[in-house]
Amino acid sequence: MKTLQECLADYDTTLLRAIAERRGIELSTHRQPEMVAEFADALLDPASVNEALAWLTDEERRALDSLAASEGRMRAHRFAARFGEIRRFGPGSLARGAPWRSPSSPAEGLWYRGMIGRGFAEQEGTVVEFVFVPSDLVPLLPAPQVDRTPFHVSQADPPDRVALGDPALLDDLCTLLANIQARPLRVREGELTPEAVHELLTQCLHKEEPRLAFLYHLARAASLLRLDGRTLHLDREPVREWLKRSRVQQLRSLQDTWMREVSWNDLWHVPSIRCEDTGWRNDPVPARKTVLSLLSRCATGQWLSIPGFVDAVRDQVPDYLRPNGDFESWYIRDARSGEYLTGCEHWDAIEGALLAYLLSGPLHWLGVVSLGYREGWEKPTAFRITPWGMSLVGSPDGSLEELPPQPARVAPEGMVALPRESPLRDRFQLARIAEWRASGAEYIYALTPASLGQALSAGIQLERIERFLQRISGDHVPDVVIGRMRAWGERHGLVRVRRAAVLETRSPQVMNELRTHERIRGYLRQPLSPTLVLVRDSDWPLLIQELYRAGYLPEIVER
Repeated sequence: MKTLQECLADYDTTLLRAIAERRGIELSTHRQPEMVAEFADALLDPASVNEALAWLTDEERRALDSLAASEGRMRAHRFAARFGEIRRFGPGSLARGAPWRSPSSPAEGLWYRGMIGRGFAEQEGTVVEFVFVPSDLVPLLPAPQVDRTPFHVSQADPPDRVALGDPALLDDLCTLLANIQARPLRVREGELTPEAVHELLTQCLHKEEPRLAFLYHLARAASLLRLDGRTLHLDREPVREWLKRSRVQQLRSLQDTWMREVSWNDLWHVPSIRCEDTGWRNDPVPARKTVLSLLSRCATGQWLSIPGFVDAVRDQVPDYLRPNGDFESWYIRDARSGEYLTGCEHWDAIEGALLAYLLSGPLHWLGVVSLGYREGWEKPTAFRITPWGMSLVGSPDGSLEELPPQPARVAPEGMVALPRESPLRDRFQLARIAEWRASGAEYIYALTPASLGQALSAGIQLERIERFLQRISGDHVPDVVIGRMRAWGERHGLVRVRRAAVLETRSPQVMNELRTHERIRGYLRQPLSPTLVLVRDSDWPLLIQELYRAGYLPEIVER
């Protein structure tokens, strides 16, 4: 913040004389630099300050106290919304109108007494205008007569239906990782294909596409996944380290990732609006921080009204989404009508809708809040902060203890039931040796010849598989299961299957030409007959190119 003299140095002589008249101070010079030096000392005289305070109206004193309670400064548009505008005049119009004699607002009353200044500063990466108390005036002011406005959210009646905020997102992330471990997923323009979405949702605890999209973005932001062209792979070392953590640590890591992640822009996922990419940008991180700060001031252990939360934010922090107060330049349409939503009058449709989305979407998915529904209502009307969310919002009660894992059950027919509360690393390992069957309070997997064969082909030794099953079941693996796996293991590798393509020529002569061609012969492998030869599946596209280059124009037969 500037000192009073630095503020006065920016004023012209007309404004300086206006403040002097308002404060009852006579100036002995008419030269602006000399006026500033003389005037600053007079305005900071404790007797002059006390006299000015005595002449303040109740509203002016309330405005000054609000600034003092806000660490001496407040965003200009927020200050204006509460205490009125400070009209801007040129020297001529200021002299003619003499607004200091009849200020139009409490803000102007303080301005013409020289008790506040205004200027620009950077906050959270955005340059915004502030109204402030000059830094050398602050120590001369008495303690604020008003406290900060409490953030009160109305309570809600106990809901008819509850959607618990819990760490289910962790379970579904493990499902995603296990599927990619078994078979890298294809993506389209960086997003999961509809086929991959359908397959994953079949195994997820929650069958919501927006939630899966959110989870996928978090997994990539947390460096658990690696995109290679159009194929999604695991980034194995980060995955290994993540799986070693406790469930509390795993969930907190996802919450922290969301808090800093900018590629997932919450505003652009609000279903009731459509944001148009015309060059404007909003930063989702400061908005999240503000919302979590407000949640930290809410009552815990109680059901609170979602509309009440939106109303409280509108009243106290209406610019939580737009730090610079710009309600005009963002191109956002109503999803249903297509109408552009420009101006403060559409706050509920944009800012309010984002708050409702954050509570019912990311904050619920991340286990921070549970949601309450009225009978027959599709949208939640209430929320309650969960034990999983208390630490994120800064509650002193935000601590959780890890529950001891319950043993898995291995049935004689080879079905393995792993409790949902088991360490995720155990289910991730189980998915490497068994086939998924069901998700719920228990995850059901089946030990089959195919699953065991894939595990052995991946280099997992049979003895290691047996030790793993004994550990997760508390040494309760039926002998018949062990015997069956050993019998399958003895037959592993007796037959080898390899993917390949076949090149066929019309005559042995053509085959000999290809066998001697400089750029083609390296792709031809084991001969099957004088006119048939094997080709590696991975070499197929390159071989086709070389055949065209050599002028053979191959006939391609679908396999």
